[in-house]
Amino acid sequence: MTDLSDQKAAAAAATAATPVGPQKMTPSEAFVETLAANGVTDMFGIMGSAFMDPMDIFAPAGIRLIPVVHEQGAGHMADGYARVSGRHGVVIGQNGPGISNCVTAIAAAYWAHTPVVIITPETGTMSMGLGGFQEANQLPMFEEFTKYQGHVTNPARMAEFTGRCFDRAMSEMGPTQLNIPRDYFYGEIKAEIPKPNRLDRGAGGEQSLNDAAELLAKAKFPVIISGGGVVMGEAIEECKALAERLGAPVVNSYLHNDSFPASHPLWCGPLGYQGSKAAMKLIAQADVVVALGSRLGPFGTLPQHGMDYWPKNAKIIQIDADNKMLGLVKKISVGICGDAKAAAKAIIARLDGK
Repeated sequence: MTDLSDQKAAAAAATAATPVGPQKMTPSEAFVETLAANGVTDMFGIMGSAFMDPMDIFAPAGIRLIPVVHEQGAGHMADGYARVSGRHGVVIGQNGPGISNCVTAIAAAYWAHTPVVIITPETGTMSMGLGGFQEANQLPMFEEFTKYQGHVTNPARMAEFTGRCFDRAMSEMGPTQLNIPRDYFYGEIKAEIPKPNRLDRGAGGEQSLNDAAELLAKAKFPVIISGGGVVMGEAIEECKALAERLGAPVVNSYLHNDSFPASHPLWCGPLGYQGSKAAMKLIAQADVVVALGSRLGPFGTLPQHGMDYWPKNAKIIQIDADNKMLGLVKKISVGICGDAKAAAKAIIARLDGK
């Protein structure tokens, strides 16, 4: 891949070149222009006849299709790409078997809160239900693992549904699906390319932040769990500041060793499968646990090394930008629906009486 800064520059240039106002174009052009407006420069998949028409204009729009051996790999690559870049990961495949191969990867992205957009061209409208080319119902197979499913119901709505899938993937922090009958790429329409709609995330509710600060002010041995949301929210410095303000040891949630620097004196290692004994022994002593940007997944809190280390009587403060994750796995005392960076800063301010 090219350098990340080059990718971001290319994405910004593509976004700036987006046509303004309604214009005549083909549905394929509306689709590709909307991809470009959302800064897409790379997507993963295997070329197939289902999206050959838009594929012809990927390169002029500054988009490259990165080929794979199997579409499941394409889905996982899109997931990893999004986690590293902070941008959308995009995967596309041939209708039927190419799409069904992606299910496991999209499920992984769903639980990782990764903004992956899976583009699923499907059989043409005049051959639906006739069983051509291993035809399958492509929306039900992803229903459980997507935040939103956009099905293009008319070629004239191509840009609308495409833009909505990209917006919802970011706003709801998870995969979305764009399902397109393959014959809807053709013809001529009048369309306006929607501008990306990105939401600012706040620190959380005033009451929950106050309750968290009050618990921490009285805590004798607080411990911070730094999760994937810290990485996604670029909140490592704020996590460090909160740990230093509290004098609290920090443990990483499972598979998120990058969420807190190992060189920091308050770092104690990761929890979960094959995790750090030191981290487990420390959190077992906690009277207050701050789960910053973590859903506290069961695989990351299970007993290890003969230790059932999860503190049974500790007060749990969970901070997650997805309200559905609050209290999902572990019983919590305070749930804060907010951005990890903003929430950490807000708690520090309250502890300092500001």
